[in-house]
Amino acid sequence: MKAIVVTDQAAGTAGMKLVERPEPQPAINDAVVQVHASGFVPTEMAWPSTWTDRRDRDRTPSIPGHELAGVVAALGYGTTGLSVGQRVVGLADWHRDGTLAEYVAIEARNLAPLPGDVDFTVGASLPISGLTAWQGLFEHGRLRAGQ
Repeated sequence: MKAIVVTDQAAGTAGMKLVERPEPQPAINDAVVQVHASGFVPTEMAWPSTWTDRRDRDRTPSIPGHELAGVVAALGYGTTGLSVGQRVVGLADWHRDGTLAEYVAIEARNLAPLPGDVDFTVGASLPISGLTAWQGLFEHGRLRAGQ
């Protein structure tokens, strides 16, 4: 599959390269999604999770991008609530390869159905915007039930 990878944090977005990579395989509770639209913010180049895994080990070359809309292509063992061929929108794990690729492996819990009348590009624009709004209200604004 085609994917955009980053290899050098100092190079920033200028260090992004289009390469061929193997298609990801779904782990337990994963779905592999054929990406139809993806979102990327340049600040990802400064996020530690772009460059390291959860144990702080180097994971370059890595695929950036976290927002996506696409179609479920495969399901991992134990994955429920989704079906192959289903349209979905989601937010990829920060410490795994991202969505600037033809396919991405993503935990099923990070996906939601995308209605058939919603364009893939519109769907891919929702996850980070929604997360940012949620963080503003609940983490920074400390909004609580009943307010």
